[in-house]
Amino acid sequence: MATAFHELPLALFTTLASIGAGAFISLAAAFFTAKFSDGQLARIDKLTLVPAIVVVVGFIAAFFHLANPMAAFGVFGGLGRSPMSNELAVAMLFAVAMATYVIMGLAGKLGGARKGLVCATAVLAVLFAVFMGLAYGMATIPTWSTPWPVAQMIGYALLGGAAMGACVLAFSDALDAAVDGTFKSALIAFAVIGAVLAVAGLALMYSGAGSVSNAFVAGTDLAAGASGAFYVAVACLVLACAAVIAAALGKGGNAASAIAVILAFAGILAGRFVFYALQISVGISF
Repeated sequence: MATAFHELPLALFTTLASIGAGAFISLAAAFFTAKFSDGQLARIDKLTLVPAIVVVVGFIAAFFHLANPMAAFGVFGGLGRSPMSNELAVAMLFAVAMATYVIMGLAGKLGGARKGLVCATAVLAVLFAVFMGLAYGMATIPTWSTPWPVAQMIGYALLGGAAMGACVLAFSDALDAAVDGTFKSALIAFAVIGAVLAVAGLALMYSGAGSVSNAFVAGTDLAAGASGAFYVAVACLVLACAAVIAAALGKGGNAASAIAVILAFAGILAGRFVFYALQISVGISF
């Protein structure tokens, strides 16, 4: 697990970014399936600043991974060739769309542009999650060079985003209005699909690590060392899904959505620790 803790900045980045970005997926579904009063919309727009701040904190955490933060600008030189460059490019596009939406919302200027902007932001959030997973597709690290990192990140965005989206609506006194209609089914679907993708992707990667080794380390040893974090991740992700469902069904009040966010954060962060702990190079062990 020493490798995992060394990657704490990236673990926090991928955890916070997936939760914050994913919230815009749930909010987009809410605006397309539910009707809110002007007062509710105003409160939602103010609280939309929360997932945006979560994303920004995630970006800041990523910079602590760099020995020289100024080197981040050089990453774009590999655009189209480097998975990391592609990830950052999509991240910037998402950040611009998110900032535009949030700023216009805070200024009360969304009006008829609301659905178009939130839809664009949600689509970019999904792409952001996909490219966060693709950034780790390195042939030299066979435990990462699989479809499972992408499945995990999409799952984290859907589940964490459902929790954060429900929380924004709940504390805006708008969740009851949203879950009276189609949005209830959408929120539950996001949570369940997200939990299945996240848990299955993590479990398949974890179980597959046993068949990988190099001259310095065996995958079975790394998996054994990460077993505690693996079980914590699975338990928290399943419980986060249950909390989102409870919130969607109108049970537990605001507390259910807040607990869902906390559990999603704990589960995703533990899952990211497992991910980094299973880093096995074909040549050397880091």
